[in-house]
Amino acid sequence: MKIKNLTILSVALATLFACNKPQDEPAFPNQADYKGTVTVEATSGTFDNEDIRVNFEASEDGTTATLTIYQIRFVPTMPVTIDVTIPNVQLSQNGSVLSCEQVVPLAMGGEFPRYTVTNLTGKREGNELSFSLNFGSTPTSFKGVLTVFEQD
Repeated sequence: MKIKNLTILSVALATLFACNKPQDEPAFPNQADYKGTVTVEATSGTFDNEDIRVNFEASEDGTTATLTIYQIRFVPTMPVTIDVTIPNVQLSQNGSVLSCEQVVPLAMGGEFPRYTVTNLTGKREGNELSFSLNFGSTPTSFKGVLTVFEQD
């Protein structure tokens, strides 16, 4: 009787572990829009830009990405919103980890070396994108959720 129970227990455990095989890493979209909040730590205080769209576009080889932040203000009194593009963001761990030590951002048709991006770190996890960086000496961060994507 004990052998029969042990056999049934062994089969049940084998079935349980067979059903719980580790899943493959989630595939992240190569191009996606995220909507969320950009927080700017300006000298005049913290400023939240809500409902900001960030476009993520991976390179063909999947090793780098470009981030474009749409209609951002860096201080509440800024009279216009601008689009800022951050090129050459390094991707690792199947595109889930973002990093960039230093890169000159693009805005209003040209480079903005005065606001060089430094210390960018971030991640894509599930349907969320989050990153932090410095625009010049201004700490800035984004946290948002996936709204639109294209999978290659």
